Amino acid sequence: MLNAIGSKIDLSVPDSECGYYELVSDLLDSEVVQQMQQYMHHGHTTCFQHCLNVSYYNYLLCKLLSLDCRAGARAGLLHDLFLYDWHDYVKVKGQRMHGWTHAGTALANVRKYFSITPMEADIIEKHMFPMNIALPKYRETVVIICVDKICGAWEVVAHWGYLMKLLATYPVRKHRERLAEKGTAEKAA
Repeated sequence: MLNAIGSKIDLSVPDSECGYYELVSDLLDSEVVQQMQQYMHHGHTTCFQHCLNVSYYNYLLCKLLSLDCRAGARAGLLHDLFLYDWHDYVKVKGQRMHGWTHAGTALANVRKYFSITPMEADIIEKHMFPMNIALPKYRETVVIICVDKICGAWEVVAHWGYLMKLLATYPVRKHRERLAEKGTAEKAA
């Protein structure tokens, strides 16, 4: 099952009520998009999952606002196609940090592997506004700027929630482990 964070809708089902899959199925099936599953992005969210989250919610919001939901969905799925682990990336002297450069890297990769519209290019290139100083040309670009930030924050908070749950249950788990060890030791005796 393929779903966006916070959604129970299976996005890999063709002819579903929402219509999302038909717009992005060729991208989802491509090897280069699947490569994003190798890279962690925010917290314990992969780059692929983040892009799926952004793509789906971008699609819904563009559809709600009567904007180009196809461009929103497709650019959302490709907006972080930079294909490296930014946590381990070592920048070259004089090069800006990942947050400022990855949109351009993603756009270059997208153009290398896919045919995209000018609107999709604008969405991908400017999704990091205001870090990328160029102003958005389309309303769909403004939508992804907001959706990307919300999804990124949601993914980080979900990760911290997971870590806090582990931390909060640590004493209980340790107690259960000690009881289990004690029970094993008594059975062995």
